[in-house]
Amino acid sequence: MKNLYFLLFILSCTSTELSSGFDNDIRIKSDTIEFLEKNNQINFLDNVEINSDFVNIRAESAVYDDIKDMISILGKPSTIKSSKKNTSFNGKAEKIMFFNDEKIHLIGDASIKYENISISSNIIIFNPRTGKISSE
Repeated sequence: MKNLYFLLFILSCTSTELSSGFDNDIRIKSDTIEFLEKNNQINFLDNVEINSDFVNIRAESAVYDDIKDMISILGKPSTIKSSKKNTSFNGKAEKIMFFNDEKIHLIGDASIKYENISISSNIIIFNPRTGKISSE
């Protein structure tokens, strides 16, 4: 019964806040939210906005996986930008993986501009806290 109330609550909301395992609160808004109890996942569909202390992400859909403690974000493309005043970056990719340590993977036709540096690659790994970037 408790799960039913939680499911009804999630489905009636258009935004939620995640803090499980993530170093900072993450706020997610979307037009539709689906709770998949068997998979320990929450799906966010249509007009997804993800905000944390370090990043703002816009996408078509996102999945929060409680077991892996990560958010998978999809779009054509999904966009990401800094939410901190003293750090300047923005980028895009077909898929963004947002991990609980706030390390971010941009995957598929990925590009990022960090301060005065522009990088394009199939995979870009980025830590918005430290500014460390690598690509494959």
